[in-house]
Amino acid sequence: MNKRDRFIAELRGEARARGLSFRAEAWRGKGGHMMVFVGDRLTTVPSREIDPKTARKIRKQLGLAD
Repeated sequence: MNKRDRFIAELRGEARARGLSFRAEAWRGKGGHMMVFVGDRLTTVPSREIDPKTARKIRKQLGLAD
């Protein structure tokens, strides 16, 4: 499992802990990117390795940041 897959799994767990729906669709992203939906929010997760700064921004966009 690569780092992006682990990050997606973490997002899934955080959404489940908050009682939100979670959906990740690779077919909707372009060039290996992935669309991630948490509740009524969505963002794009890049196909590369996710660094801490990018992870923080993605969590904020999805409403999972504290």
